[in-house]
Amino acid sequence: MPNGTIEHHLHKADTPLSWMHRLKISIGAARGLDYLHTVVGTQQGIIHRDVKSSNILLDENWAAKIADFGLSKIIDEPSSGVSTGLKGAFGYLDPEYSMTGHLTRK
Repeated sequence: MPNGTIEHHLHKADTPLSWMHRLKISIGAARGLDYLHTVVGTQQGIIHRDVKSSNILLDENWAAKIADFGLSKIIDEPSSGVSTGLKGAFGYLDPEYSMTGHLTRK
């Protein structure tokens, strides 16, 4: 991607992102996750399980693109979720998932 990752701009780049760029990127990533969780299918959703700054890519317009679906899980039932072993980067895990091992769209 032309503008790299959020991680690069937050931790390594010489010129940090403005607050407006950060807000635009955050909203874009949130919309992408909402789409994965709810819009992919009426009964299915995709849970990424490894959302972190190095997995959010930035295109030529600084739009956020979610990458690296290697740990993703498909949730068939929107209300029940699925129990799994914990996967993902420490510090980025959903607190409820890290305590219960149960994934839901919520």
